Amino acid sequence: MKVRTLVFAVGLVLPGLLMAQTMDFKSAVETTLNQNPQREVSGARIDQAQAALNQANLGRMPQFNVSLTASNSNNALNVFGMKLQQRQASFADFGFKDMGQAMAGNFGYQPRDLNEPGSHTDFNTRIEMLLPIWNGGKVSAFQQQAQAMLAAAQQGDVAVQQTLTFYVYEAYEGVHAARAFIQVAEQALKAADAYVTTTRNLVNQGVVVRSELLSAQAHHAEVELMLEQAKNQELMALDGLRILMGLSASSPLDVGKRVNISLDQEAQAILDPASLDNNPRLQAIRYQAAASRASVNTTRADLYPSVNVMARNDWNDDRLGFRSSGYTVAAMASWKLMDFGMTASAVDRANAQAKEQEALLRAEEQTVRLEVLRAWREYQNALKQVESNQAAVTYATEAQALITRRYETGVATMTEVLASQAQLDKARAELVGAEYAMNIHKAKLRLATGRMSLDQL
Repeated sequence: MKVRTLVFAVGLVLPGLLMAQTMDFKSAVETTLNQNPQREVSGARIDQAQAALNQANLGRMPQFNVSLTASNSNNALNVFGMKLQQRQASFADFGFKDMGQAMAGNFGYQPRDLNEPGSHTDFNTRIEMLLPIWNGGKVSAFQQQAQAMLAAAQQGDVAVQQTLTFYVYEAYEGVHAARAFIQVAEQALKAADAYVTTTRNLVNQGVVVRSELLSAQAHHAEVELMLEQAKNQELMALDGLRILMGLSASSPLDVGKRVNISLDQEAQAILDPASLDNNPRLQAIRYQAAASRASVNTTRADLYPSVNVMARNDWNDDRLGFRSSGYTVAAMASWKLMDFGMTASAVDRANAQAKEQEALLRAEEQTVRLEVLRAWREYQNALKQVESNQAAVTYATEAQALITRRYETGVATMTEVLASQAQLDKARAELVGAEYAMNIHKAKLRLATGRMSLDQL
């Protein structure tokens, strides 16, 4: 019972300790892809493009319209037309009851029933079907444009996924790099503690002057600051990872083991420009260019004739009802012969937009190509830097051991010891930074060649 009470109390005081979860790289990426708002943006674009494609595919289907119109008029022509549509017209509506005036030779007589009818009401109920037959290829062009935009949106979503995966790796690797910096700082702090202790003993023995102790203590303070900065770097990397995954700033988070990204086909990508076709960002722009070309055909369709069919049935009555029925079937062909160059100008504008998109595609291809080359060069430099720093750490460690022994025998000064230790600390820190840079450049190279998806790592 006491144990349960203790566990419960710890849970209240330290909830983060009990709820902390360790995220390996795969889980971190999956969480980010499921919760990052950038995926919602790309998903909405896909939905829009899919809806546009559905709309284009339905462009060949007939349209059905239903309407109800109620009207009242005392206009002679309208009243006569309403009665005809309702099949209620009679001889009296023509003024035949005043036929005697005509028989008497008064042909200028104006029948009142014909010219001044009373108001009349008509309820028209209509069902109409419109069927497009051919509209200059506009429907096909719309379909091609929508298909290209859908493919562009899908490739854009893949690009977002790979970019987010890169960002997760950058933050995830940043946590491990910061912890490596912390280890370096802790080693340096341990050495600084030893120097302070040793120097204090030597000062007490009268072997060295007090300024030596002050130098050791100043070095100790610098190392403490370096350790604090390394810990802050770890916290900032974890903060970035939380934001990517859509977690709150207070969510307890830890990372799993370090991930080593391998390079397999990237070297071939440097030599073969065609391998850049895997880059989803480029693929999206290529489809956007295809959509622009289809847009030209959509605009050009207005230069050609269009043919449509209409079928309609009307019901007319002087009250709501379906007493009088009549149908109309029509085929309509139209061709815009002259609009003073308005359509031609629209085609020119669409062509210019397509050329702009093609130019943007070529520029983006060059940009990606440069990104690949730069990432490759920087990766090669990082490899050499890692080798150099590894050798520097080895040499600095040996030198520090020698100088420390000389100092303990009174041959070397504390200034020499601290200078040597600072060189060793610097070499260790630079090795950590070089390893981090090497891994990031590998990730950049994979991102530029379209191989930064989770299933390819």
